[in-house]
Amino acid sequence: MRSSRTQFLSLLFVCLCATTLLMAGDVPWKGKPYQQWDDSDIQRVFTDSPWARSASITRTWLPITSKDLPNQTISGRDRGLPGTLDHSGESSVGGELEVHVFWASSRVVRAATARKSILHAGKTDLDVDKYASEPQEEYQVVVQSQDMAPFFRHDEKSFEANAFIQMKKSKLKLPPSHVHFEHDEKGLVTSAVFYFPKKTTSGDPTIAPDEKSVDFNCKLEGSNLHVSFEPGKMVDPQGPAL
Repeated sequence: MRSSRTQFLSLLFVCLCATTLLMAGDVPWKGKPYQQWDDSDIQRVFTDSPWARSASITRTWLPITSKDLPNQTISGRDRGLPGTLDHSGESSVGGELEVHVFWASSRVVRAATARKSILHAGKTDLDVDKYASEPQEEYQVVVQSQDMAPFFRHDEKSFEANAFIQMKKSKLKLPPSHVHFEHDEKGLVTSAVFYFPKKTTSGDPTIAPDEKSVDFNCKLEGSNLHVSFEPGKMVDPQGPAL
């Protein structure tokens, strides 16, 4: 999520009374300007918020090895592959994989992304207010994982036909208008961004104001990634934040 197209905290309290009093102010996207967010606030947006979901799926594909890479003399570790992949056997499959899904078009996620770049990437000239509040023409759902091999081996077009969101109330099943892969400097896929239209062909909202649940589904080789978002909870001080 490095451009406008696209980029675990558990708090313990002594008693239920204290928890109740603290919760409203402790939620950074409700009671704290994002210009004041620290690393813990940003982490909470990406791990414990209505805009972040994760699912555990069974890995049904082979891990990426140096043979998959353009320069076979470079090891997986040198190219930045996760250590678990670097040490996996070429024929090994299986195991549980945690996949993270973010509703990245929301003001909250965009603000967290921009704030993180200011704190850690030296982006002092980044206009956070503009970036966070700039209207997005489409909904953007981002998929990230330690193992992005399916996105490395299949192109963006293939995922247009193997992903969709579906609204619980209206039953509308909506495929992505397009999919965009983001890569690191070594050419490996770091994020897959799925774009979905905000309007139907007749001009109606694809996600109605009273929609209770939106399911995101994506086929990853022989496994299916499925998470659910609750639009009613995806709200910041300005209102609905999708």
